[in-house]
Formats: sequence, structure tokens, C-alpha cells
Amino acid sequence: MALAFRRRIFVWLVVVAAIPAGAGIGLVLLAPPIATPVGGVAAWDRAGATWRGVERALADQRLSRGARAALARHAEELSNSLSRAHESVWWRERVAVPALAGVAAALLTLVTLGTVRLAGHLSRQLSRPIDELIAWTGRLTRGEPLPDAPAARGAPEFAVLRGAFRQMAADLGAARAREVEAAQLRAFRDLARQVAHELKNPLTPLRFATERLTEGARPDQRELLEIIDGESARIEQMARDFTALGRLPEGPTAPVDLGELLQSLISSTVPPSLAARVERPADLPMVPAHYEPLRRAFHNLILNACDACEATAAAAATPGAGAAAASAPAPPPSPSPRIAVTLRAVPDGGAPAVEVVIADTGIGIPPEQLGRIFEPYFTTKAKGTGLGLALVRQTIHDHGGTIGVTSERGRGTTFTVRLPLVRA
Repeated sequence: MALAFRRRIFVWLVVVAAIPAGAGIGLVLLAPPIATPVGGVAAWDRAGATWRGVERALADQRLSRGARAALARHAEELSNSLSRAHESVWWRERVAVPALAGVAAALLTLVTLGTVRLAGHLSRQLSRPIDELIAWTGRLTRGEPLPDAPAARGAPEFAVLRGAFRQMAADLGAARAREVEAAQLRAFRDLARQVAHELKNPLTPLRFATERLTEGARPDQRELLEIIDGESARIEQMARDFTALGRLPEGPTAPVDLGELLQSLISSTVPPSLAARVERPADLPMVPAHYEPLRRAFHNLILNACDACEATAAAAATPGAGAAAASAPAPPPSPSPRIAVTLRAVPDGGAPAVEVVIADTGIGIPPEQLGRIFEPYFTTKAKGTGLGLALVRQTIHDHGGTIGVTSERGRGTTFTVRLPLVRA
């Protein structure tokens, strides 16, 4: 049975630390016997035995007083040396060796405990972050968000890896969202082309027949034919919208001055009753784009801002009607509706871009509807087709840009568009 990663690290660290420690302690224990002089006390005993033989041999000899004194001094010195040798052996065997063994055992215990603690600490420092990152990898594989819980304690170097994992998770989430959005757009485009084709086929004979019938119709019949003609015109406009939704901009791009474009749209679209302004730097770079699709997209955003501001003005004039129309309680509308368009150059994550912010102080979008406003066929207007903002998003994305929206009920809505200065 394979050990867990943490246990494998623990075992290896204990082995690597314990083997050198055990070898060192063994050398300490073996040092006294190894360091004992060759021969030891036995050599002194042999020297004493031979000296006693010399004393017996010289006992019958006639020696001078000085010679005998020298022999006596030698015998005394030899006796003292023998006594010290025996005492040294006794101290080494009875005191020094047990004391050294106790010190060695204590040292071995301390080293073992320290090794175990150190190995446990290092294994936790390595295994906890790695286990955490393995769990994060599983979450990324399943498409789940990374947890916001505090990071597992471990080596500080893992903080860099955690940051890289979180950035990768954010990039993967954004890529998945873009892929889902692209798939939805492809499906909507295919459907739009089919619907536009089916709508256009009966429109021409229908309108031709209506014109023929109008020529000799009575007044009451003419009124009904005008209704038919108006509705057919509405269907024709819807077919054109479907066609635009299913068709990408064609041909090469050209430099477009967004400041001039938006200033022109504000002047021609915003009614005099609404305050509107455009703020742009003098050195704003031009954006490579298809002029007409981009003009239609911004025109749609400004029209929506005008509608929201006019709804605010109507709510201010008739507070009861505004409260009845609102699906949820909202703050009082602004007494002076206005539209502000701000342009600026931004790095956009390292890639230069132009950012366009279109903000109004209109009635705002309810939170439950904010996430659906770019969906085709979704609309809150009585005569809306639900394709306006879908076309806006498609146009911005076809230019390699992004569009976002924030809104607060009763305080206004802000659309933020970013268009890259270099087309991919």
C-alpha cells in the first residue's frame, strides 16, 4: 500500500536526518575503547612483575647506599604508577563509560525528537500547499470556482503558485464565458438568417397586393389596408434587423474618429429637452472599424439613453404612474435627466484601446432584467423587437471589443465599450 505524499516526505526526512545522527553517536560510544593506549594496565602489571624479580635477584647483592636508594625510589615510582593506572581503569569502567553512555543516549533522544519534529514540520510545509493545489486543479477541471478560504499554511514560495492558479482560473472562466457567448451568437446568427429569409419571401407580393388594392378601395377599406401596409413595413424592418444580426461586417476596416462620431450622434439624436455632453481628449487615437455598423451600435445606445431619460421625466411629472409601472420600489428619479458620453484611451490589459462610457440619469434597469438585456428577443418596450442591444453586442464583439453595463434603479444606467486600437 503506497504511503500518502506527506508520509513519504516525513519518512525520507527522518531517514536522512537519523542515519548521520546515529553514526555520530555510535562513534562517540566507541571512542573510549578505541582511544585506550595499547597494552593498558596489563603493561604496567608486567613491568611491576619483572621489577619484583629484579628486586629478588638484587637482594643478595652487595650494593652501595646510593644504588639501593635509587632502587628504592624506582620501586616507589613504579608502585605509584601502577596504583594510578588501576585507578584510571576503575574510573573509566565505572564512571566515565556509563556517564558517556548516558550523555550519548540523551543526545540520541534529543536528535531523534528534533528530527521527527523537523521532518513533520517540513512535510506539512510541503504537503499542505501541494494538496491544496491538487484540489484546486480538480476544481478547475470540473469548472468550479476556487475557494475563498484562507490559504493552507506552508512555504511562502507557494503564494506565487497560488496567485498563478487564481489568475489561470480567472482566465479560464473568462474564456469559457466568451466561448459560451460565441456559441450563442453563432446559433442566433443562423436562426436570424433563416428567419430573415422566411420573412422576406412573402413581403414583396404582400406589399404589392396592398398597393393594388389601395388604388380602388373605399375609405373604410383604405384604413384597413393602411394598417396592413404599416404592419408589413414593421415586418420588413424586423427582417432587416434579423439580416443585420446574421451578417458580420464585410470589407477592410478604416480609421474612425469616435469622438466626432459620437458628437454627431448626440447632436442629431438627443432631443433639446435633454442635457447631453461629450468629453474627449484632443489626442484621442482613431479606432480601426467599420463605420456604419459601429455608428448603428452607438446610435442604439444613445436612443436607449434618451428613452430612459424621457421615462424619468414622465415619472417625475406623474409620480403615481411611475410608481405603478415600477415592478419594485425605486429611489426618486433625477429631476434633471442628462446624458454624458466620455471617451479616453486606456491600456486595456496591455493592449491599447479606446473606452467609451455612455451614462444616463434615466429610470434604470431592474436587477432581474440586467443580465438579459443583451439576449435577442428580450425587450421591455411596447414596440421593441429585442434585437437592438443584441446587435450592439455583436457589432462590438466583431470589432474585437467588449461591452459592459451597470445600472441602478431610479438613478441611471452606464454602458462601457472598449474597442482595441489594433485589430487581432
